[in-house]
Amino acid sequence: MDKKQEIPKEIDEHFKLFGKEPWEVEYGEKCPVCNVRIDEYGFCSCGSGTD
Repeated sequence: MDKKQEIPKEIDEHFKLFGKEPWEVEYGEKCPVCNVRIDEYGFCSCGSGTD
């Protein structure tokens, strides 16, 4: 089931920055420092997820 595009593409900042909607991001493990999910690019909230 696809989620409906609720924000027009012209003003959708997440889509402009990342080329996908927030619900399309694939997450892996959690960061041992901030305990937030590490995304598919290796980033978390504190930035140490890639270390």
